[in-house]
Amino acid sequence: MNDNDSIVQEKLAYFHQRSQYVVFNRQGQVQDSCHTLFEIPLSGSLYDRVPFLEAMQETFHQLPVGEDISFLCIRTNLIGREGYFNLHIKRRTDDRWMWFIYDLTEFYSYLQPWQQERNDQAIAGEYLRIQQKAAALEKELLQYRNEELHRIEQMKTAFFSQVSHEMRTPLNSIVGLAHLLSQQATPAMQAPSQALEATAHHLANIINDVLDWSKLENNTIEIDTAPFLVEPTVRNVVEAFRPTCQEKGVNLTLTIASEVPECLIGDATRLSQILYNLLGNATKFTHQGAITVSINLAEGKPKGELVHLRFSVADTGIGMTRQEQQRIANPYVQANAKIHQEYGGTGLGLSIVKKIIERVDGTWNISSRPQQGTTVTIELPLSVGKMPDVKPEPSSPSFHHIHKVLVAEDDLINQKVVRRLLLQWGLHPTVVDDGKQALEHLRRGGYDLLILDYQMPKMDGAEVLTAMQNEQLATPTIVLSGNASSHMLPFCADDLFHLLTKPVLPHLLQEKITFLDGQVGRPLVNLNYLRQISDNQLALMIDLVNTFAQQAPLAVNKIKRAWHNNNRSQLHRAIHKAKPGFQYVGAATIERLLDQLEAESELPNREEYERMVQQLEEKTAQAILQLQQEVHQWQEEQKNS
Repeated sequence: MNDNDSIVQEKLAYFHQRSQYVVFNRQGQVQDSCHTLFEIPLSGSLYDRVPFLEAMQETFHQLPVGEDISFLCIRTNLIGREGYFNLHIKRRTDDRWMWFIYDLTEFYSYLQPWQQERNDQAIAGEYLRIQQKAAALEKELLQYRNEELHRIEQMKTAFFSQVSHEMRTPLNSIVGLAHLLSQQATPAMQAPSQALEATAHHLANIINDVLDWSKLENNTIEIDTAPFLVEPTVRNVVEAFRPTCQEKGVNLTLTIASEVPECLIGDATRLSQILYNLLGNATKFTHQGAITVSINLAEGKPKGELVHLRFSVADTGIGMTRQEQQRIANPYVQANAKIHQEYGGTGLGLSIVKKIIERVDGTWNISSRPQQGTTVTIELPLSVGKMPDVKPEPSSPSFHHIHKVLVAEDDLINQKVVRRLLLQWGLHPTVVDDGKQALEHLRRGGYDLLILDYQMPKMDGAEVLTAMQNEQLATPTIVLSGNASSHMLPFCADDLFHLLTKPVLPHLLQEKITFLDGQVGRPLVNLNYLRQISDNQLALMIDLVNTFAQQAPLAVNKIKRAWHNNNRSQLHRAIHKAKPGFQYVGAATIERLLDQLEAESELPNREEYERMVQQLEEKTAQAILQLQQEVHQWQEEQKNS
């Protein structure tokens, strides 16, 4: 026997141990079998012993002679043996079939863990791919949401900016006119004119909050604490609604209990805001009967310095159901659709009231029945205060340096109001309609003050201010804006620049002009501190001033170099190192400019920051010049003595 025969024999032996053939006829009777895997008795039918063969009987009978059919890796119980088998059925003659069985159980048991591992890896890979795809989709969705939120935020900003300007400009006129009327009112009209002015001031404060709705959404409403007189604060609100109530034939009364302190400490504006909203609703929904405003203490008498003040607004109006009472404190929601159609309104009033009350740790309660009226009761914790000193507003303030004022304002009524106020204060105003005219007037010179509206045709406020800086037109400026803008940041470090948000209350405008009047001609340096640390030794003071005059330009150059090199850490170090020198010579204006340079060093607009650095260089040169003049004066005085 050669090697090939030996190999064949080995192969046959290997397959022989794992296989068996069976020959059976149409009735399933076994005619021959090798009995390698199973002991199959020759008597009886295979169809009775093997359910699989019985199920496939018709298929076997339909096989043409010489053809076969295979079933691979079948898991079954075959004649008492559980395992995995390859089954081949071949029709050899019309009445004979050969059944070949190959046992795969051993191989499959070996392959199963490996196949399971491959399956697990495939499943894990597919799961990871799905996760990655989901993460990519989630990231894409998040980016889309961020872009959409950014777009919506930009739209909101643009909308509120425009609405702010459109609302505050006419409101500015109302505030100014109310002030002028109150000053010229006859004795009979004194109370209504004061109520009108108080209403205008209140409206000015409220619009500042309503236009900045984010304050309400984020619960960041600012609450002031200052002494205020209870009776006039509440009465001004009540008197503002009296004409409307008289027209409707509704009796409006105010009662204040005797135990209520005359002066309390709190936010009078927010209190007025609450009462305006409550009285506004009561007046709107009451067509006959009465509205009563009553104020008393929840405890009956003061307990120490803290009191709980109870305000009650009761009306005989249309009233509300319980469901409507639960709805009305939601923003932009009214009691029902009919209310909005018949009475209008935004539905913001009571939501604002609710937020303010929550902000000051107060409580509120609504009691109402349809067609029987509504009573709203609120309790606010307030401290007892002392009578504030009321200083009469000077009718004609005295200005020493400011006389000629250029007013750049495109609204006709605002022009007249501001002009009238300035004339009352003894100033000489010139009014122009746009920024371009304002710049032309400034170039010709002769003006001590510029009052500049921020939003104007041809050139807006930012463009005028930029041109003034570029051309070194150092005129003290008050900007009136309905919407403060980040474009004004570079100008805010200058003591001769001030920003007032519309609507501008007359006394605030007067205060700003008075402050600027004091700043004009004021030296940049104050040597009081230098005198203290040198014990008034002239030689030492001169030496310190000369040292500063040498070192200050070098310090400014380091700041400029760090900024131009875009080295943030070096910039902060240079600014921090420069501050002590300016503190020694009392250059407070330059100190504030350094503080702002340090705080705003991350500004994306390099051009704006560049202007601030240039301003630092110019003011430093002016301070050194003033110091040198001071030293020269000391030396002359020493010679003369």
